[in-house]
Amino acid sequence: MIPELEKKYQQLTESQKEIFRGYGLRQVKHFVELTLPKVEPLLPINATVIGVNAEGKVQAENAQTAQIYLWISDQQWQESQIRTKHIDSKDDFIEIWRIFDLAQMDLIHLSHVHRDFLEKQSNAAEL
Repeated sequence: MIPELEKKYQQLTESQKEIFRGYGLRQVKHFVELTLPKVEPLLPINATVIGVNAEGKVQAENAQTAQIYLWISDQQWQESQIRTKHIDSKDDFIEIWRIFDLAQMDLIHLSHVHRDFLEKQSNAAEL
């Protein structure tokens, strides 16, 4: 279990809490430690990963040209003409990863942490 889980949760911004609730700590760790190191070296020139879009695809952008790229088929970047309105920010994922010190945790131990925590919060609110 993560020490001081409630205290760490309270350090999150609203958008980070939404990522915590929606993805869970296991997915946050997976994105930061496994996905980013895989996709960033393959980015098109001048593009940077900006986050995960509403369809769950990693999205990048070339800030100079505003060209959007999506990571597809777990193999390559593809240009996209569609600008997604909502992006879960890469920086928010990294901040959650940092606050909860997920580098020190095994993926397997993170599977139900957020669900159990949110369930406990929900039960406490009902009392």
